[in-house]
Amino acid sequence: MDGYPIAAEALDLEVYVLAAVFAGSAALAGLEARHRGLRWVRGTFERPEASRRLISLAVMVRSQLDVLSRSCDMTVGTYVRDVRDQSEQEPLTLREACNKIIHAESVELSPGKWEHSESPALSTAIVLEGTFQRCEWRADLDVVAFLDAACTELRPAQQTPGADGLRA
Repeated sequence: MDGYPIAAEALDLEVYVLAAVFAGSAALAGLEARHRGLRWVRGTFERPEASRRLISLAVMVRSQLDVLSRSCDMTVGTYVRDVRDQSEQEPLTLREACNKIIHAESVELSPGKWEHSESPALSTAIVLEGTFQRCEWRADLDVVAFLDAACTELRPAQQTPGADGLRA
């Protein structure tokens, strides 16, 4: 086996925890008015933890795609190679999403929500921006699609978890 050995369970755990961070964000934001401690904890850890786990998962997925020699065409968002030409929008594949997550220079975890809240909940549609070969790019990542692709595309069909959590 070449590359870093990554247990499927470790990858699945990263997917689960990241899904929980994004899914729980709105619920915690709703509790902040009555629970100042939760406001502090969420304000301190939510965005850095979401970022850390997103990068970690992207590295793990990209490594596994390389080890398995797979090209996954599953769409997890949209991608504009050069923001000067917005008409050149294309599907963002799982592999390219990993690259963009890893190399993003700007990440908006709550795009468009700041005007209504001091600390809005995380969005499952995040914006990644950066430069490549002197061109500014933009990727709109569907976090749920990314997590789903990470779970389903890196294992044979017979290893998809069942409803009871056990592998079939």
